[in-house]
Amino acid sequence: MAGKKFRVPVVVYIAGPIGFTLIESVAQASDFLFWPGNDSFAWTDAMKRCAEDGAADDASAAFLAALAGAGISYDRMVEIY
Repeated sequence: MAGKKFRVPVVVYIAGPIGFTLIESVAQASDFLFWPGNDSFAWTDAMKRCAEDGAADDASAAFLAALAGAGISYDRMVEIY
């Protein structure tokens, strides 16, 4: 599952000097989900889906639901040059 790419990359807006991070794959989403303090059902479901050998689209949908549930802003309308 780790090598699977999302159909559409996600820019996640975070606190810090950079202010955002680009998530392009299931592996990157999984790494992002290891932030402490987020243990909602949606967050743990996304962690599980990113660890499974399922479809990248399922992992992406769960990841976006986890972000929304945690109040973390994101943008899927990104142009990569």
